[in-house]
Order: sequence, then C-alpha cells, then structure tokens
Amino acid sequence: MVFDALAAEVEALDVPAGGEALAELLHIQDRFTAHLMAAVGEFGASGEWELDGATSVKAWLRHRGRLSAGDAARLARTSTRLRSAPVTRGMWLSGDLSGGHVQAVVANLTEATAPLFAEHEPELVPALASVEPVDAPTFMREWRLRAEALVDPEDGPDEPVRSLFHSRTLDCRSVLKGGFDPEGAELIDTALRLVMTDDDSTDGDRVRLPAERRADALVDVCRHFLDHQQSRRGGRHRPHINMIVDLDAVGERGQGRLIDGTPLDRVTIQRLLCDCAVHRVVTRGRSQVLDYGRTTRTISPAMWASLVLRDRHCRAPGCDRRPQMCEAHHVTPWQDGGATSQHNLVLLCSRHHHVFHQPGWKLKLTTGARLEVIDPRGRHHTTDPPAR
Repeated sequence: MVFDALAAEVEALDVPAGGEALAELLHIQDRFTAHLMAAVGEFGASGEWELDGATSVKAWLRHRGRLSAGDAARLARTSTRLRSAPVTRGMWLSGDLSGGHVQAVVANLTEATAPLFAEHEPELVPALASVEPVDAPTFMREWRLRAEALVDPEDGPDEPVRSLFHSRTLDCRSVLKGGFDPEGAELIDTALRLVMTDDDSTDGDRVRLPAERRADALVDVCRHFLDHQQSRRGGRHRPHINMIVDLDAVGERGQGRLIDGTPLDRVTIQRLLCDCAVHRVVTRGRSQVLDYGRTTRTISPAMWASLVLRDRHCRAPGCDRRPQMCEAHHVTPWQDGGATSQHNLVLLCSRHHHVFHQPGWKLKLTTGARLEVIDPRGRHHTTDPPAR
C-alpha cells in the first residue's frame, strides 16, 4: 500500500542538520499537512467518525489520532473551514499558500463573515499569497474589520455576551481564557481589585507579579463562594477539591492526586490536610456497603463515590469527560439480571451512555474493571481504569 511505502521512507529518512535541508523538509511537511487537512474535512463531513462511538470529529482525532485536545480542536476547526473555502484549500495543496497563511484565514473567519469570504475568496486569497506569512494575520485582520462592517448582524449567530474556557494543559496546569461584556468585565475587575492583597512577596524576597496576584485573587473568590454557599447540596456531595491520598504515606512521600489523576506535591497535600473534611474510602475491604446486588437499581452516594475514585472519567474509548458529566451505566442491564454493584457499573458521559444503548454495541466488564467494547462493525476496544 502507498501508506506502507510512505512509512518505510519516513523510517529510512536521515535529515541533515543544515538549515537548507530543514527548510525544505518543513515545506514538504506543510504540503503533507494540506493533504491531511483536506482528508480530515471530508472525513468529518461524512460522519463516519460516529461509527467508532465518537461524540465529534474532534473527539475522534484525540482518540484515534492520539492528539492533544488543543491540536485536535485546531485540526477539526481548520478542516471544517477549508471545506467552504475551495480557493484557499486548492492554493495550499498546490504550495502557493503556506500553513501560516491558512491559519490566518481560519482565525479571522466567523459564522457571520464566512459567506462574504466565499464571495471575495477568488480575488482575496491570491492577494494574500503575495504577502509573507508573518504579515498574513494583519492582512486578514484588516479584511475582517471591513467585512464585519458590511455584514448584517442577523446574517449570523450573535457572538456570546460572555464566554469562558478552562482547559487542562499537558503539564497538569490549566489555562483560563474568556471574553466578557462591559458589565461583566467591570464586576470582575472590581472583585479582583478588592481581593488582591497589598503585599507583593510570598517566598522571602521573591516579588509576585501582577498576573500572579490576580490569579491568587480569583482562587480566593472561588474559595469564598464555596465556603459560604448553602444552596448546592445533595446526595452526590462534591467538596471544594476531591483529593485521594495514601494516609500512611502522607508524612513520608506525600503521595496524592486529584480525582482525574493529576499528581499533587507533598507541600500542597499537607497544606490541604490542615483544614479539610476527610471522607474515608477503604479500597481493600469495606467500611460501608457498596454492593447492593439485586435489591435496588438506584446508585447510592457511596457507590457513586467509589465509581468516581475508580474510573475518574467516562470509560468510553478515547473519552475523558469528567465525573460531573457522567452517569453510572449497568454493563449487564438491571432488567436482565445485572447487579447494582461496582462489578457491573462504569462511568459513562451522557453521550456515550446513549451510544452504547444503541443496537450493535456490546460491553463487558472483566477482571480489574477492564471494559471491553465491541462496536457494531465487530471491532474490539478496551479501556482500563486510570489507576491501573
């Protein structure tokens, strides 16, 4: 097959360290990316990714393509935009446009301006190709400002008044990004200004930067709300932070992690343990009844907590939606004799819970809580609890 030959060529490739060779290789990579992007666009439009139980083409790219969330999102968004921009796609495939030009186009298109771009594309894109990639964002930004002045607001969906994105990064930190209307922005500015402390140092003589002080202030605002709110209570009680620790090792190694598996250092663990409520969950033996057998179909708070500790997120292949978005699924249906116990339950997000109840899907929970999934095409997938 052509892919076997390509893989063999890549394996045998010996790239010289010189600048000219690297520049040529980067150009070839850009051409390859153009073809890959076109294929992803067609694949996304076909809906074939649904056959694998994926919730979107982005989710499919994360699982089957082994991409990070950010890379999968960029690939899905760019490929979707290019399907409605044939001139841009064609010039990228031919090498007349670079990936830098294309990213500038995608970044400056909205649902409202995309139809106008389709009209301007035959004249606009050849002009864009004449500028350097570093100047392409400025070129497209100028077009976007003019286009937005021409577009009737009713031609496209309204931009959200407020939006906020909070996502984990590969180093187990997180990135917060959002946009707010003037009223919301003023409220945030006022709250942060009042909460920010006057002192600039936290460790000896090290001075906290303004960005650090604002970040600390935001955490304090959230903590204050959680400490004083009284309306959000229920069976599945979720404290401020769910942390799992080996109690015997707290003083020695300080091993611990968040529910999603993110490791915590010893200092953070000991600080949190100074003032917290401890919910004891014994993983070897039982301190409370977790196996309700055939007596009930309802998932108790204790059993829910045990599932969260074991699974940490949706157990569908390639899905990592958090417990807040999940439901407990009976692998062997309750009405068919399946027990309401840990040995027959897994966490599934609502989307995959619905998918796996469709005809053709088969699930089995084996030793060690390994979930075996057979899709309607007979392909086998397995997932293990993250703790393994």
